[in-house]
Amino acid sequence: MIVNNVNSPAKFYSNSVTATRYANAASYVRGVQKSDTFTPSGEAQSFSKLLNKLKSEPEVREDKVNALQEKISSGQYLVSADNIAMSILTNRF
Repeated sequence: MIVNNVNSPAKFYSNSVTATRYANAASYVRGVQKSDTFTPSGEAQSFSKLLNKLKSEPEVREDKVNALQEKISSGQYLVSADNIAMSILTNRF
């Protein structure tokens, strides 16, 4: 049924009382209907807050990068060959 003309099915009723009831009901429903709304659940709202907080954090932690750069440039940053090999194998396979 096309909603644009809700009263048009009333012409199919042979009884005018039934047709009038149908038309009145259709008018009532049209007046009561509200627009659709969306209300996210509490869990979704919590997730959204956490996601926004995460997005506001910087992608690169400058303090850690600067500390590592200082250690590397001063020669204090040493990594064992075993750790390097394990990282390469873990990331490759």
